[in-house]
Amino acid sequence: MNDIILKTTNLTKQYKDFIALDNVSLTINKGDIYGLIGRNGAGKTTLMKVITTLSDKTSGEVELFGNSHEDITQTKRRIGCLIENPAFFPNLSAYDNLKYYAIQKGIVDDMQINEVLELVELTDTKRRKFKNFSLGMK
Repeated sequence: MNDIILKTTNLTKQYKDFIALDNVSLTINKGDIYGLIGRNGAGKTTLMKVITTLSDKTSGEVELFGNSHEDITQTKRRIGCLIENPAFFPNLSAYDNLKYYAIQKGIVDDMQINEVLELVELTDTKRRKFKNFSLGMK
C-alpha cells in the first residue's frame, strides 16, 4: 500500500466574498510528482500556502505525512516550500543563506546546514553566491 504524503479533503479558503479554494480534495502518495497548472487566480499559490500553514484554511482538512494541521509542528520540519520567488540573499553563499535562516529558527548546530547542502547535492557549491545559481539550484 502507498504511503500518503499529502491529503486534502474539501479544503476551502475564502477571503471576504472571494472563494480562492473551493472544496479541494487530493491525495499525493510517496514517490508521486504533481504540478499545479491553472490560470492566474486559480488558487495554486493559495493551496500551497494553506498546505504549508502560511495561510489559514476556512474549512476542510489537510494531512501531511498522516498528521493533521492541528498536530503539524514536527511535520513542518520535513517539508520545504518556496512560493513564487526564492527568498535568499543574492550576495550570500548557499551556506551563509542557510546559516541566516538557521539562526532565525533557533538552530545552533552548523552540521545541520552541511547535512542539508549534502541532501540537495550542493556541497561543492556551498561557497558560491546565490545570485550565480541556476534556477534549479535555487
